[in-house]
Amino acid sequence: MRIRMTVMAGLATIAGSLGLYPLYEKSGWFWAGLGAVLAVAGGGLLARRLRLPALLNPVFGLAALLLYLNLVYAADRAWLVFVPSPESVGHLGDLAGDGWRAANRYAAPVPLLPGIAMLTATGIGLVAVLVDLLAVRLHRTAPAGLPLLAMYSVPAAVREDGVGWLAFGAGALGFLGLLMADSREKVGGWGRTVTTHHRPSVVPLAGGGW
Repeated sequence: MRIRMTVMAGLATIAGSLGLYPLYEKSGWFWAGLGAVLAVAGGGLLARRLRLPALLNPVFGLAALLLYLNLVYAADRAWLVFVPSPESVGHLGDLAGDGWRAANRYAAPVPLLPGIAMLTATGIGLVAVLVDLLAVRLHRTAPAGLPLLAMYSVPAAVREDGVGWLAFGAGALGFLGLLMADSREKVGGWGRTVTTHHRPSVVPLAGGGW
């Protein structure tokens, strides 16, 4: 199931999302995005456990993301709190519209209104779906850096000061960790590490003991 790679893909996405901090007044967006990443990772794990085709991997990730958004932002309109209903899905659409209008109205850093928080969680969740598909399911870890890099392009385009080096460094370390985990799994696929036995440095004399 490549659980280690799933964990590393999630960590890389979370680390990459730190670059979004200049866009918001408060830090609540991070926790919303964290929940979205965890939901997508769970959906991906389930798809791989069921041994479904790779094309269904993002379907499970998107379904898990929808369940998460429904639970957090439309639980009072959903069936059994988390199952999407026409009313809850309509409410999510209204929230997305409100968030989009608010994002265009305010200059960064924007207030963390429910619609903006939901759009942020959705965006981070979509990046998590792509990273999980590319790095974990398709074994294409290097291209998985593109959606991670896309998250940095948003604050770079909106804010003149861009992203601080600490946030950029955290994202870079997350991606490097993902690459290292992938390389380790590929090397491990060849089998156990071969160890060499060194000859003793002291050769015993003929007819003698040690």
